[in-house]
This record gives sequence, structure tokens and C-alpha cells, in this order.
Amino acid sequence: MKKICKNITEYPMVFAFFAICLVMLCGYIFRTQDDFSQMENRFLQKRPALTLPALLDGSFMDAFEVYTNEQIPLRGMFVKCKAATVAATLSSENDGIAKGKDSYLFDKVTAVDDKCYRNIAAIVNFAKNSGRDVYVAIAPTSTWVNAGLLPAGMPVLDEASMSNELTGALGDIDNAHMIYLYDTLREHAGEQLYYRTDHHWTTKGAGYAYEKIASDMGLEVKDITKYTKHTADDFLGTHYAKYKGIGIRPDTIEYYDVPIDELRLEKRTVHDLFDEEKLSVFDKYGGFMYGNDGCCKVVAQKGAGRELLIFKDSYANCLIPYLVMNYDSITVVDLRYFEGSVQELLDENGQTDVLLLYNWTFVNDDNHFYKLGRVDG
Repeated sequence: MKKICKNITEYPMVFAFFAICLVMLCGYIFRTQDDFSQMENRFLQKRPALTLPALLDGSFMDAFEVYTNEQIPLRGMFVKCKAATVAATLSSENDGIAKGKDSYLFDKVTAVDDKCYRNIAAIVNFAKNSGRDVYVAIAPTSTWVNAGLLPAGMPVLDEASMSNELTGALGDIDNAHMIYLYDTLREHAGEQLYYRTDHHWTTKGAGYAYEKIASDMGLEVKDITKYTKHTADDFLGTHYAKYKGIGIRPDTIEYYDVPIDELRLEKRTVHDLFDEEKLSVFDKYGGFMYGNDGCCKVVAQKGAGRELLIFKDSYANCLIPYLVMNYDSITVVDLRYFEGSVQELLDENGQTDVLLLYNWTFVNDDNHFYKLGRVDG
């Protein structure tokens, strides 16, 4: 025992290192894994299953590396300390998020991902094989629309050219229709079309997109302001969850009481389009459409004579209340969580309009568009 104590006093840093490693190992083994980080507003990697195929293709080690980073004990403290250190150095960037003018935060996307080309191909093949008119709308990012608010020297990808590439690929398909939103949003760039602290567009920005979508799809453009408007202050979104810096102004969320008969979620049925319980948590934007289900259905007004099938990401959640004014029902599909058959959805909704609505960043890096390929034609 005396020898051990002597060794500790002679090599304190070595023993401290091994003690920390032991504590961390025990933390990984015995602590309850976190499903969701409220502070970072995202789901965390759970401990991956050890299988032979996962070992052979390398996916287990990739997932395990992410798991060790995201489930590290005291992660919340480390994230806060990192943000405080960045703030102390007066840096305008943290965790891939840069601070621009007027408290706007921007995601630094510096390259077109290989998945972008695969996703464009999946969209084109879906339109070609669907056997009906398919409308495609790609929403620009805040970085592109608000280029004048970017910090000096921040690189910006020409995402409009990628949207043009998709437009060109769809051009040879008679039943495919590209709804070009880039010019529409840029025309109103002086207004707050995107949240300062979040990657989503605001209800106003979604409204301008709705006007363009409705016009191109042959719908009557209706006025949502005839319904009661609600506001929720002190919203800090997904970009702030990463940035965690100082001097950031919170946003205000606006939403309208557009009447519906019911919203059939996967686990329950509700009778409005906004979950006001989400106003008490970090992810207030998650109140729109009650978040993201794999597949849900809005049963709206009677007599419009049209139904819609929409494939979407979360950008569409605050735009759907606008579309509700034009449709008797809307089936909403988020491919990230949808485990059913796209072909069966098309068969079940034979007379519906079909709209794909995604933001450019989602098309650039998501890996679920392959599910659109499960269409027989």
C-alpha cells in the first residue's frame, strides 16, 4: 500500500489520467444513455449493436465513434465550456455556425456532398416513375437569401446552381414540374424570411413560398391573415444550440389558427396544427405540425375538391397551414421516419396532387431519398 501511495505521489499525472479514464469508462457502462439533447436540440447516437455485417462494412466503428462523443459523461458541461472559451476569444464561429450581422447565425456548408447527386437522381427517378404530375420545390437557405448579412469572408456555395441542375434534370419529364423558389425569396430578402437563430424559414418566408407554389400548382392564393395570429417570443433555434455565444437576439414565432377537422398523427389524433405545449421547451419550432411523424394526415375543410400528398422535411411544417386552405386533406410524409411503402401511398392516393418540398441543405446531405426509388412505375 505504501508503495502504491509512493508511486501516486511520484507520478500524479499518470494516475490522474488513468483515474479519469476509469471514471469515463464506468460512465459509459452504467449511466443511462440520453436520447435527446435539449441544449443542442437534436437526437444523440445510442450505443450501436455489435453485429458481424456492421463490423465488416465499418459502420459499427463509425457509429461507435459518434456514440463515444455524444454520450460522454458531463457532455453538457463540456459543450458549455467550449462555447464559453470561444466567446472569450471573441471568435464569431463555433461548431460550424458563424455569427453575422444583426445577430443572424449561419451554417457554414463548404462543399456539395456526394449524397446531393444521389438525392437529385432519386427525385428525378421518382417523378419519372410515379405516373402522375409531380411538383418539386427546393427552398433556399438563409445563407443564400441573406448573403448581405454574412460575416466578412464567409464562403457561400452556389446552391442555386444545384437547384438549376435539378430543374434541368426534370425538364425532360413531361409530368415533372419544378417550382423555383430562389427568385421568389430573394425578392423579399429585406424582410425577415428566416429566423436569426434557426435554420428554418419564418412563417412570413413560408408564406411567400406558398404564394409561388399555389400559383404554379393552379391553386387559388388565399389569405391566412384572416385567421387569428399567435406569437411566441424568446425562441432560440438550432443554430443557437450549436453556437451558444453571446450577443444573440431571440426570435419570435408566429402561427395562425387555420381550422381543421383533425390531424391524424402516428400515435394520436389532435384538432389543430400547432402544439402549444412545445412553447415551454427549447424546440419551439417543433410546435408546427406537432413535429415530424413518418406519415400523418390533415383532414381539413370540405368542398375544396382536391387532396395533396407531400413529401417533406421540417421546412414544410410551417407552410402546411397555408396549403390546408386549399385542400380537403393532406397526407404528409417524412422519409426520415417513414417505414412504409411509397408505392402503396401512391396507389392509395391515386387522384391526389403530389408535392416534394425540401430545403437545399436537406437535399445536400440527407440519406433517406432512396426510399423514393421504391416505385414500380
